[in-house]
Amino acid sequence: MPIYLYICETFNREFETQHSIKEELKECPLCKEANLPTHQPKRLISGGTSFQLMGSGWASSGYSK
Repeated sequence: MPIYLYICETFNREFETQHSIKEELKECPLCKEANLPTHQPKRLISGGTSFQLMGSGWASSGYSK
């Protein structure tokens, strides 16, 4: 499952959560934990994704042996 980045507008804090691509986060867990009225947090576009191949051969040199 993918990890999504959200922001709580009440606390102005970012948090990550993992859920299916078909699901949508309806309640803010930070507000719920603080016993405040919950709202739907805003999903952010994260730029920190990376892809790394591990191992020998093509993964390390760029070419297959």
